[in-house]
Amino acid sequence: MDKQIFKPETIPDAKSVDFDICIVGSGCGGSITADRLSQKGHSVIILEEGPYMDKTDFNQDASKLVPKMYRRSAGLATDDMSIRFLSGRVYGGTSTINWMTCLRTPDFVLEQWVKEFGLEEFSPSAMKKHFETVEKRLSVHKINDEDHSPNNRIILDGCRKLGIHGEASSNNSIDCVGCGACGLGCYYDAKQDMRLTYLKDALDNGITVYTGTSANKIDYINKNQQIVNATILGSEYGLSNREISINCKRVILAASALYTPLLLQNSGLTKGGVVGKYLTIHPVTAATGAFDQIIDPTYGIPQSTFAEEYLDYDGNGYGWWLEVPDLEPFLIGINYAGIGSQRREDIKNMRNFGTIIIIVRDGANKKSNGEVRWRRGINFQNGHISWKKIPSIRYRLCKQDKNHLLKGLENAMEVLFASGAIEVGTGYTQRLALTSPDQIPSIRKQKFGPNRLFMFSAHPMGTARMGKDSGSSVVNEKMEMHHYPGVYVMDGSTLPTAPGVNPMITILSMVSRAHELGSIDL
Repeated sequence: MDKQIFKPETIPDAKSVDFDICIVGSGCGGSITADRLSQKGHSVIILEEGPYMDKTDFNQDASKLVPKMYRRSAGLATDDMSIRFLSGRVYGGTSTINWMTCLRTPDFVLEQWVKEFGLEEFSPSAMKKHFETVEKRLSVHKINDEDHSPNNRIILDGCRKLGIHGEASSNNSIDCVGCGACGLGCYYDAKQDMRLTYLKDALDNGITVYTGTSANKIDYINKNQQIVNATILGSEYGLSNREISINCKRVILAASALYTPLLLQNSGLTKGGVVGKYLTIHPVTAATGAFDQIIDPTYGIPQSTFAEEYLDYDGNGYGWWLEVPDLEPFLIGINYAGIGSQRREDIKNMRNFGTIIIIVRDGANKKSNGEVRWRRGINFQNGHISWKKIPSIRYRLCKQDKNHLLKGLENAMEVLFASGAIEVGTGYTQRLALTSPDQIPSIRKQKFGPNRLFMFSAHPMGTARMGKDSGSSVVNEKMEMHHYPGVYVMDGSTLPTAPGVNPMITILSMVSRAHELGSIDL
């Protein structure tokens, strides 16, 4: 471990420390920001709530790694438990556990941001060099044809037979062996996540990292004087918790679209009234096909193929795309439909499964369909009562997004049948076993609502969105808060809408562009 990375047991015994810049979160936004600012000679500290982990810890034992690396052991969910979130709580953030998919923001999305949010600085032409720079640092490349697993070939084969477009995706890896355990950290250090790229670069430039340290509140004094109050989580490591304050000139929040708004709200930095609103998530469901040959879906490079034929399904920039997930056993156990002996028998035959996930570009109604905030009292979505304020996530699909989700589910089932599946099922709680494409319309007869069809997401965004209008957005084009100069948000919270692709490259490139615009000058 680098000598500048501190665990709770090695963090200096001090009540306060001084740095030019305090960054909360070590994921994509926080990492590239640390790199850019450390290049300027500023003293920078990153606070990461999760543990420090490296390849020696990534032993592929889900029973031990999931509780350490995922928020709430991969059980973080909306209040009504209808949508689960796969969110990293570990050094490197979600980049440490993601599936490496690297896709650029579509031009039509960037053009929408220019037109609707006044963000001329993020036009396709302005973003091109930032995409290229980020992709080069992360070793992004298109997956070779011979490296597609049988599970991923389902998209290529099925789309070809249906006459729709499917292609190889790109990812950020070097010499990937295709073990299929990306969601548990990369044992081989093939995945070029933030730990091995921007965090490494920032450490070479002299930054400091405190892991196991949770930021609680920001005391905003003025643009050049702020205090981040944090807790060193010793109790998670057999020690006592202790408080520490970071005195700094600038604060950068990069704690994800789920936790950045909570920190802002807890700090009272909410002028404008939209912090925590406009949550967008790329809702995901799945279709699973049973084949008469071995697929072995737990192995291979995940999401090495995709199909975006219907990303602009309605002609207004909204729709869905298809990918093949990292089908690790712990995810199947959580998400597979049905109950009892039939479910057990299905999962015993997992080696013959092929799965396609449907990912929706949500927000087609242009309204706020979700929010993140603190709540107390009676929570009518789950029946819980708490007199202490607790985090709350609420989300509902609008009518248009629901239609896209169901259309996408039908599309995925068609692809599975076209690629040779002999039986196809869905994520509805009532088990469906379709044996012919002619039966696909029957899924519309199923009841649709919270917890009727399993959904999850790994892409929360938008809760501190960017825009020129201080009344409808939280940060400006430099990602500085409209009403609190000196405080910046540099993570997926700032995306004005869902990007319609896996957002890692979007977040990194957007933050890169914000720094180019002169952000965070001291």
